[in-house]
Amino acid sequence: MWLAFALACRPAAPTPEAGTEPVPRDISSPGILDHPRELVAAPVGPPDFVELADRMSPSVVSVVSALPPEGRRGRRPRRGVGSGMVVRADGQVLTNQHVIADAMSFAIQYADGSRVAAQLVHGDPALDLALLAPEIAVSPQVPVQLSERRPRPGEWTMAIGHPFGLGHTVTVGVISGLGRDHDDLGRPEGLDPDGVWSFIQTDASINLGNSGGPLVDLRGEVVGLTTAVRSDGQGLAFAVPAPMARKFLAEVHAHGRFRHALLGVDVSEDDERPAVRVTRVVPGGPAARGGLLPGDLILAVGEAPIARVSELAYHSRLSGVGVALALTVQRGATRLAVELVPDEAPRADP
Repeated sequence: MWLAFALACRPAAPTPEAGTEPVPRDISSPGILDHPRELVAAPVGPPDFVELADRMSPSVVSVVSALPPEGRRGRRPRRGVGSGMVVRADGQVLTNQHVIADAMSFAIQYADGSRVAAQLVHGDPALDLALLAPEIAVSPQVPVQLSERRPRPGEWTMAIGHPFGLGHTVTVGVISGLGRDHDDLGRPEGLDPDGVWSFIQTDASINLGNSGGPLVDLRGEVVGLTTAVRSDGQGLAFAVPAPMARKFLAEVHAHGRFRHALLGVDVSEDDERPAVRVTRVVPGGPAARGGLLPGDLILAVGEAPIARVSELAYHSRLSGVGVALALTVQRGATRLAVELVPDEAPRADP
């Protein structure tokens, strides 16, 4: 396995009075997680991929890095090439963390051909996201629009990047699946096995050097960052979802880093139904304060069904530190609405 880099809604519950603990609400009436099928109008005519490529390409960059020499006799740095996308008019670029992880230095090459030395603003291996900034002022750039929505399997999508250094290569495909985790990718060595993964799967062709480039829908919005492929299959490419990229950028710009949410609970996947079972609740932690108990089954976060531990981790980070997280929980025969307010997880040693 290798990475694609070169090498209806409820009103809010009233706030509890000081000194009281929130009480989970019984929502056992059937249908709370039912999602009626929506009718979708058939598209008229084929997608205009030419116009989409023309519109998006100015926002796609190449990230060129100098890597340490290989072997004892190596004297010259090795060259690495990945992709990225402009996220601010001042030239800041979003890419995958693994694109620059081992680099001694790196530069951004913009669509107009200009190459500028860059510095790392912040990178997070658990998300495989990194924000880069040019070291000198650049001409105004065209930022991408990161989508807030969750794409649906079957949607057309376009990948743009620099595979093998071949600039602005365009491929098309469809969204093949959602919510893929590290195991689904074949446990590639370049990704943190304990990371926060809920990858989009696509059959758009992705190759070495595509990492960090945009996966775009027909609206021209970025739905993901192309990140990895499975080398033991065909048409199995994966992307970090755009909503997590949006959250990452908001956190970095507000706090200088991504703050990871802590629920204060141990969980495992249930063997009998698509749910996550609570195995331990940390005393005094967010889960305990919210009323979760060992043995509870977490069925959903907000409107998103939860069947895997990775999905709970993803949605808790996506919601964020200090933001109320609405859970649907099964306790015996009773279905409950539980609200947690995550703490910030301790920061890892540098």
